[in-house]
Amino acid sequence: MAKETAQALKVRKKKWFSIIAPPMFREIVVGEIPLYESEEMKGRYVTINMMNLTGNPKNQHISVKLRIQEVKEGKGYTQLLGFEMLPTSVKRFVRRGKSKIDDSFIIQTSDKKLVRIKPLLITNSAAKNSAVSNIRRVVRNALARYALKITYDHLIEEIFTFKLQKHVGGLACKVTPIKTCEIRSFALVEKEGVKPITPKEIQTTPEEAELAEKFEGEDEKESEKKPEEGNGSGSEEEFEAEVDYKETTNGV
Repeated sequence: MAKETAQALKVRKKKWFSIIAPPMFREIVVGEIPLYESEEMKGRYVTINMMNLTGNPKNQHISVKLRIQEVKEGKGYTQLLGFEMLPTSVKRFVRRGKSKIDDSFIIQTSDKKLVRIKPLLITNSAAKNSAVSNIRRVVRNALARYALKITYDHLIEEIFTFKLQKHVGGLACKVTPIKTCEIRSFALVEKEGVKPITPKEIQTTPEEAELAEKFEGEDEKESEKKPEEGNGSGSEEEFEAEVDYKETTNGV
């Protein structure tokens, strides 16, 4: 009887279980968590610096949020829920004599997932209020239309390879010259009852629609020619923001 009581009072020891990154980050081990059972990992959230996912110190200005979606063989496999640029890195883009244009809205992907996205654009010089309003409208419409054609995972890939920023910045440049185009924040929306914006809700001129189709067509051709290259290089005339992105963001 005494032996059974001693065994019952015996303290359980926690074990360390590995946390695995999403497939887009080669499913590397990004950390460990101490738990009694591996199944306890499911549903837990993890915030990690992107530098730990890519191994590139130039990405240390981005914070990534993951959720353990599945547990296999004692390992927790994660899903990317979103990312956010650190406030200090955002301040680096803002300069005197230039206009900062930011926005926040919800779009829907082709696999019916809702995403809150926050674009950030910096103009070459101070822009008029009318130009700022036009850029916001163009960016909203472009992102809403673009997201409806691709899946959630593909959208994340387009952002991390800078193709989406290039596409949006190129359209905005037709309104006024753009120095920097970034996605400041990106988050999966799982709350019920939330409605995304659609291209039909935003007034679009025929010229803007034609220009958007042109850029989307160029992106598709570029993907077919060079599927292994995620970050296509555009001309300086089409979009100055790509050059600025490499010099500022990747040069942090």
